Amino acid sequence: MPQSRHLIDDLLQVANNNAASDLIIRTGDRIRMRIAGDIVTIPQDKVDVPDRTKTIGMVQHLIRYHAPQTDIEKINNLDFHYSLKNACHFRIHVLRTNNNFGIVARLIPQEIPDFQQLRLPAIFEKLTQYRNGIILMAGAAGSGKSTSQAAMLNHMIHQRPVHAVTLEDPIEFRYSTEHKGTVSQREIGTDVVSYKKGLIDALRETPDIIVAGEVRGREEIQLALEASETGHLVLATVHATTAVGTMQRIMASFGLDEQTGLRERLSENLRAIVVQKLIPMTSTKKRIVAQEIMIKNSVIRHFILDPSQWCEIPRAMEEGHNLYGSQSFDQHLQQLVEANFISYEAALPNAVFQEDFAMRMGRI
Repeated sequence: MPQSRHLIDDLLQVANNNAASDLIIRTGDRIRMRIAGDIVTIPQDKVDVPDRTKTIGMVQHLIRYHAPQTDIEKINNLDFHYSLKNACHFRIHVLRTNNNFGIVARLIPQEIPDFQQLRLPAIFEKLTQYRNGIILMAGAAGSGKSTSQAAMLNHMIHQRPVHAVTLEDPIEFRYSTEHKGTVSQREIGTDVVSYKKGLIDALRETPDIIVAGEVRGREEIQLALEASETGHLVLATVHATTAVGTMQRIMASFGLDEQTGLRERLSENLRAIVVQKLIPMTSTKKRIVAQEIMIKNSVIRHFILDPSQWCEIPRAMEEGHNLYGSQSFDQHLQQLVEANFISYEAALPNAVFQEDFAMRMGRI
C-alpha cells in the first residue's frame, strides 16, 4: 500500500540519512536525534517545535495501518514497528508526557550486519556452534545487544538447517528465507500474548534455537532454563552492566532457598554471557562495541557454584582470554584505546574499575 508523505516521514528520513540511532520528538520541544551516542538538536528555523495537534498527527500517521481504532487520547504508551520503503525500519515508542505526547523512534537497519561489520571478536563464531544451553546478552538499553544477537542468529541460519523461534517486542530485524535455516518470528501482543506463553508455545514448535527476548522475571527465567535443559539453544537478553551483574540479576528473581539449585542449573547450562556498551570512536562519528565476555569453563563453573568467589570472575575472564576468548570490560577497553579506536577519555567513564583502569593505562 503506497504511503503518503508526512512530516514524520521526512524526520525519519533525515535521521536515517544522518546515521542517527534514535529520533526524539516531544510536544513543545525542539526535534532531537541521537548520533554516535550524543543528542543533536535540529534548529528551530529548520523544523518548527511541534504543538500537541502536530504531534498527535504524527502518531496517527505512524499507526494508520497498525491500529486505526486506537484513541490516541486514551493511551499512555504504544509500541510498534514502522518502515520507510527502501530506507529503514523503525521501532516506535509513543509516550504520554506532561499530559502531551512524545515519540521515540529507534532505527533498525534493513540488512542484518555480520560479525566483521560489527567488529565482534572471533569467539562469536564458536558461540554460534553450540547446539544447546543458554547464551545471555546483556547491556543497557541502546547498547546494541539486539543487533549482536541478530547477527548471531543470522549466522546460524546461514550455516546450518535449523528452525529458530523468536519472541520479540516488537519485531525488529527480518530474516531471509533463502538461508539453510528458517526463523519463525513472533511479536508479543500481536502473535502471542506474553513472553511466558511464547516460551511455552516454543517447545511445541520443533525449534532448535529459541530467542527468548528479555528474561525479566522468575517464570521467564525458569522456562528459558528448562528449554536449555531439554536440548535447545536459548538466546536471551538481560538488562545488566557486567557478567557478574547479569547473574546477580537472575538470582534476585528467586528466593534464598532456591538459589543453590539455580546456581547448579546455571553452572550446567550457561554457555556464555556477553555484556556490551557502545563507545564513540576517535576518527568517525560512529560508535564501536566494547564487550565483556564470560565463557563458561571449569574455573568459571566452579566460581558460579560458590557466590563468595564471584569477585574472582573478572580476573578469570582476563586470564582466559587467549585460551577461551573471554575478556573483561576493562581489558577490552584497554585494547580499543591501544588500537586507537577510542580515546582514553572516552574509555575511562565506561570502565568497571576506573582507578584500576587508569593504573592499567599508566595514567596514575
